[in-house]
Amino acid sequence: MKKFRPQPGFVVQAYRFALDANATQERALRSHCGAARAAYNWAVAWVEASWWQRRAEESYGIPEEQLTQWRPWSLPALRKAFNAAKHTDPRFAAW
Repeated sequence: MKKFRPQPGFVVQAYRFALDANATQERALRSHCGAARAAYNWAVAWVEASWWQRRAEESYGIPEEQLTQWRPWSLPALRKAFNAAKHTDPRFAAW
């Protein structure tokens, strides 16, 4: 992995904070992190599924214009698709 080096004349400064959460706050933080990770994993799988589908179609010799369309992976497109999936995917039924 390439080591980060700031440009000449720039200063890099970092901060570290310790959270002293009570039990309720800790549960909420863990829930938020788990939900964010689930949404991230869903988005990666959703975009990757179209990539694998196209790759399989290419191996069958299907012409480019007939291949499955690429799924958009901009933030607004992913958010819209995830919000739609939340209503149909049983993994997210409780949300």
